[in-house]
Amino acid sequence: MPNSFYALDHRKSRLNILRITYADLYQLAGVVAVEVTGGPTIDFVPGRKDSKVSPKEGRLPDAKKGPPHLRDIFYRMGLSDKDIVALSGAHTLGRAHPERSGFDGPWTREPLKFDNSYFVELLNGESEGLLQLPSDKALVEDPEFRRYVELYAKDEDAFFKDYAASHKKLSELGLSPSSSKIIQKDGSILAQSAVELQSLLQW
Repeated sequence: MPNSFYALDHRKSRLNILRITYADLYQLAGVVAVEVTGGPTIDFVPGRKDSKVSPKEGRLPDAKKGPPHLRDIFYRMGLSDKDIVALSGAHTLGRAHPERSGFDGPWTREPLKFDNSYFVELLNGESEGLLQLPSDKALVEDPEFRRYVELYAKDEDAFFKDYAASHKKLSELGLSPSSSKIIQKDGSILAQSAVELQSLLQW
């Protein structure tokens, strides 16, 4: 992880001429990570501002809670039930770490591959070695959420399409498009950074 932060710092130093922020760079890294692990291409728009002030606790979903809580968190950001389920599909990548969340384990059999297996596993129920949080189970217990789970489990293309749209929507909350004009004038440098980030993530 320290090496990854160092590499991102190096990328940022090369992009200072375009005034790219750490917030933009982390978002770009996320977009690239989804794509290089087999997921959809997500349109990236720069223009975020860095801050030295951390947001208050409670803005992220509590993994121990159910549908009403998920809706309370996401609805206030202008997101829908479809967005909630699609974004939850990002659990197809990675694993939970007990020292950070109190939970341990991956959600899928191939946690370095972005696909629709998260939804397949939800419908299969609990499996040995795989994690299902209360907030994950809520997606199959709630009828409105469940219809999207069932759709994405059988139609990966539908999941990829909706995930890309929801990811973009979430990542651009509070973004002022006018602040990105200076970067959009020379997209070649930004594109090169994405290629270098891709190499880093593959390494």
